[in-house]
Amino acid sequence: MRSFLISSCLTLLVSSAVLVTDSRAADKVSATKVSPQAGIEFFENKIRPVLVEHCYDCHSGEPDPESASFVLDSRAGMLQGGDSGKAVVPGNVKQSLILQALEHDPDFYAMPPDEKLPAAVIADFRKWIQMGAPDPRKGDVPARAKVTSDEGFDFDKEREFWSFRPLTRPEVPKVKQQEWPRNDVDRFILNRLEAKSMQPAAAADRRTLVRRVYFDLTGLPPTPQQIQEFVNDPSPQAYEHLVDRLLDSPRFGETWGRHWLDLARYADSNGLDINLTFYNAWRYRDYVIQAFNEDKPYDEFIREQIAGDLLPYENDAERTRNIVATGFLVMGAKMLSERDKEKLRMDVVDEQIDVTGRAFMGMTLGCARCHDHKFDPIPMTDYYALAGIFRSTETVHGNRLNNQFVSGWMTRPLPIKPEHAAAIKKYEADLAQLETELKDDAEALKKLQGGTPQQTRLEALAGIVVDDAQAQKTGAWKESTYSKNYLGVGYVHDLNEGQGKKSIRFTPDLPAAGKYEVRFAFPANRGRAKRTPVTIHSLQGSKTVYVDQTKQGPIDGIFTSLGTFEFAAGEAGYVEVTNKDTYGYVIVDAMQFLPQFKLPKQREVLVAQKPTGGAAAAAHDQKVEALQARVQKLKADLKKLKENAPPPAPMALAVGEQPDPADYRIARRGNIHQLGDKVDRGFLTIATLKEQPAVSPKQSGRLELAEWLSRSQNPLTSRVMVNRIWKHLFGNGLVRSVDNFGHLGEQPTHPELLDYLAQRFVSEGWSMKTLIREIMVSSAYRMSSDFSADQYQKDPGNHLVWRMNRRRLSAESIRDSVLTVSGKLDLTMGGSVVSDYPEQAINPNSNKKLGSNPSEFRRSVYLPIVRGSVPSALTVFDFPAPEMLVGNRSVTTVPAQALFMMNSPFVISQAEATAERILKDEQQSDRERVTQLYLTCLGREANAKEQAEALQYIDSLFGLNLKENDDKSRARRKAWASYCQILFASTEFRFLN
Repeated sequence: MRSFLISSCLTLLVSSAVLVTDSRAADKVSATKVSPQAGIEFFENKIRPVLVEHCYDCHSGEPDPESASFVLDSRAGMLQGGDSGKAVVPGNVKQSLILQALEHDPDFYAMPPDEKLPAAVIADFRKWIQMGAPDPRKGDVPARAKVTSDEGFDFDKEREFWSFRPLTRPEVPKVKQQEWPRNDVDRFILNRLEAKSMQPAAAADRRTLVRRVYFDLTGLPPTPQQIQEFVNDPSPQAYEHLVDRLLDSPRFGETWGRHWLDLARYADSNGLDINLTFYNAWRYRDYVIQAFNEDKPYDEFIREQIAGDLLPYENDAERTRNIVATGFLVMGAKMLSERDKEKLRMDVVDEQIDVTGRAFMGMTLGCARCHDHKFDPIPMTDYYALAGIFRSTETVHGNRLNNQFVSGWMTRPLPIKPEHAAAIKKYEADLAQLETELKDDAEALKKLQGGTPQQTRLEALAGIVVDDAQAQKTGAWKESTYSKNYLGVGYVHDLNEGQGKKSIRFTPDLPAAGKYEVRFAFPANRGRAKRTPVTIHSLQGSKTVYVDQTKQGPIDGIFTSLGTFEFAAGEAGYVEVTNKDTYGYVIVDAMQFLPQFKLPKQREVLVAQKPTGGAAAAAHDQKVEALQARVQKLKADLKKLKENAPPPAPMALAVGEQPDPADYRIARRGNIHQLGDKVDRGFLTIATLKEQPAVSPKQSGRLELAEWLSRSQNPLTSRVMVNRIWKHLFGNGLVRSVDNFGHLGEQPTHPELLDYLAQRFVSEGWSMKTLIREIMVSSAYRMSSDFSADQYQKDPGNHLVWRMNRRRLSAESIRDSVLTVSGKLDLTMGGSVVSDYPEQAINPNSNKKLGSNPSEFRRSVYLPIVRGSVPSALTVFDFPAPEMLVGNRSVTTVPAQALFMMNSPFVISQAEATAERILKDEQQSDRERVTQLYLTCLGREANAKEQAEALQYIDSLFGLNLKENDDKSRARRKAWASYCQILFASTEFRFLN
């Protein structure tokens, strides 16, 4: 089988050896179908709340021919549609009329009619339809959703469901086959197999096992030397020593920390509407990696991420760690430009509730935002009890981009040493003093030299010029100097808002009656108003001229003539600019009144004049020179000060406490502007087996929530984490729906084993390494993945764990393995990789692209994860979207993956580096090189057939290359590089047996 796989790759690459490589083929990965469970969760979190809030008032219950011919409160109603057609056609975006309505298509209905929903919401509906429109609702036309249930929940009865039962320590079962079990884990597995008359698969050979262990614990392949050491180790404890050694490796934290980062929806940018850079997210990433390497007890890990800033501490290092840990709550994507700040606040709260529920408890809590949970015993009151806690937590904070409409997020200073703090304080004081002195001297110099160029230009203009600074303004106008082509001290614009409520009146003091040409000055640019109304009030009456401010003024590149008008002397006439019915920014700089006759006398020139002649002129020049020298010195001093500035105080993404913690009210249908009864802050009723801890009225309640989550009596927390660990070691969890332990999730295949491990987990001090070790030393983990047709017929899904699942490597492990083989992998740990990124990690209004990552050869866990621009080497192999929590990554096989391994410049360059490395040892024969490559790439030696095929391929390609190039060394290197790429592209390289 292995030989066939390599042979297939040989054939594939031989046929394409002369093709020009093109990385664009791997730029886009085909859309993948999500699991049924993930689809339902997406519907419950993203689709149902929108339908309830915006659609059910008109489109639920019985169809009403007078107002709404179709209903949306059932799957059947959506698929049936109404008079215009089907509202939703699963998988077909174009035929789903609901999208046309949501997008306010001018040729269709606009829904909701009063306002268009945000682009992100519409994108969610599009994605949902592409998924196949998963929808768990049943019935033809059910009654519209109620705000709360009439009957409530029978929690005692609901606690009979497996995940809500109290945690118990089950009795270890007895088994017939006494020689196979190595520990109690095996006894639980074997008991189920024997009940079905099945046998566990044979043990994996040592070469297979060592590769499996290395990847599972470190995410990296073993070297040929490490493989040989384990294979030849005669110690009966060789395997256990290997596991212990790798558990202590710093690579362990990088691999298992990345598993947690999937749940924490880690990213280095915000994503969504304004993709700003998270400059301090890396501290949370490093905290997680360190926590796994240090084997931080899981209950502490929970408490620090939920309420680290509220925990006691003994030193600055502990305080720093606790603050950084709360980045878990800040990491989510946010609609930063949301104008309704209360809505933004509650959307963030909803996201925090969702991630806390799914990550720690495996519960989809967001479904209870608009109504009682449809499937699980979670009433709206429980949701809003938690909402009160997170609403009393500060996450959204301040503004970004110097824009009052762009919200920011919380960052908190971390403790620093007193001498560092003193150095920063002195630096800031010195900086402020130098900047003040430089500003004062620069202004004094400008006055001596006749003002700024713009002021000089203004005063030198002919006629009577009224600057915007002298005009009468109505409404809020923003001063600006961003566009350089202006007169005077600057110009103003209307902020592109308040249309019809803003105006500027220019009233000139005309020296004589007569005809004047009126010219309007403004800096033109894209985004300006195309029809700006300018009204001239003269002796001839009023006349409005519409000016296109996207086009530069034809006169001197500044002025646009409005025409010639008759004015009386003095201040009898005026010109008014308004923003009535405008679209785009209205820009106003100055108005020039140019007389069409000779004025009786010249107006005074207001520009400061330089003295001429004698001692006064010499003194003036000396003063100018002295100021010039001082300005230059201050600039030099300022530059030197900045170059020698102390390191800034470190900051972290971290939440804080609101100054006014309070309970929250139920939002009817999820509408925050329609609040109902108040709900005391608290936790999930279903998972509270003893009395709930009281929430302090002086704090948010996060501390109590953290304590409640990490209680040993909590039936969900330990089960969920144990299941996640099992999933990463076996490929599937004992509960396959790892993020959903509710009624829509799957039942555990081995409920007693799950509870046994959960109890052991807690009793062993919540040690993750201890649990991982106990599972890995079992015979169950050491099984081969050998196939058995008979056993497959009994259990095709391997639910009973009769063999080890064959698993594809993660995207990170594939990339890191390529770098390991090439010898390029950089094992530097920690630190920021986005410090040089602009504030907008992705700016839709800029064509500038980020340069190559200076840390491009570091482990994948340290690559910059920019939402909307995740590296293609990761996305092509199913790296999860960092906008959402993902506990169970998709595993797909699509053409883009093969194309990436064939055409990616990254893979090609690493294949070339590998070839160069293996050819350095001139004492090796080609046969030995092939053996070395197989050991390095696949963890085994090549068989005779594979050796022959490899040498034949390399010789053949060497001949072809030599015909194109007389350089034998280069031709040989290219042939070996092509073969190295074949191994990278092989299925065996990407899979674990």
